[in-house]
Amino acid sequence: MAIMNAVSSAIRRILGKPRQISEEEFKAYRRESLDPVTRRGACYVPIQGYESTIHYRDKQNLHHLGRYEWAVRVLEAQPSRGRVLDCACGVGYGSRKLAEIFDRVEAVDIDEQAIEMAIERYADPRIEWSAMDAAYLRSKYQPESFDAIVSMQTIESIEDDQKFLDDLHAILRPGGILLIDTPLRKFRVDCPENPHHRRYYGVDEWIEMLQSRFQIRVFGSLPEADFLKSCGMPSQGSIVHCTREE
Repeated sequence: MAIMNAVSSAIRRILGKPRQISEEEFKAYRRESLDPVTRRGACYVPIQGYESTIHYRDKQNLHHLGRYEWAVRVLEAQPSRGRVLDCACGVGYGSRKLAEIFDRVEAVDIDEQAIEMAIERYADPRIEWSAMDAAYLRSKYQPESFDAIVSMQTIESIEDDQKFLDDLHAILRPGGILLIDTPLRKFRVDCPENPHHRRYYGVDEWIEMLQSRFQIRVFGSLPEADFLKSCGMPSQGSIVHCTREE
């Protein structure tokens, strides 16, 4: 099997086609990894060097990588791209993508080991990494500090979710963009099976929480939803594109 994979990869390189990583190969990578962050599974860790959806067809990788690729497409069209916050950045693959279009990226995560991996893998002079709890953003950042904030699957893990949204509103400049994502259900679920999550929101509750603070510009399925649907794997969750009113 290893020889076949090597031959297949060589042929793709010759033809200029990206390598395709199967779901089974990715699961084996996670299972056999000696790295504690990867094995712990608290945050998503892509295979280094393959941080693009062009290499995958499984739901997990498209879900995680696709959200940041979508975020970059949205944000690169904005006139103000000075400073962005990647809130709960994990191991930093998304922060590195954001650094391609922003002058400054503030990347924060509560997991110190994840931040260490981020610095090792994705160091860039435009990125400042911080190991900190996202529940205390206003203790570090001044009001109206950011042109954009990206917060992928963060709020469901924070105890005071209302304060968290207030903090995001406070540190986002007027006219700034918030791209925020959380697992959604038809109705609210408290204490879900995932030990890292405190709650899942019902759709109506989620929209009401955001509308009380931001102007919602786009609300819909994750960016890879159409592809997943064609594969018989309906997408779960959503990204909301918000702005803080001028």
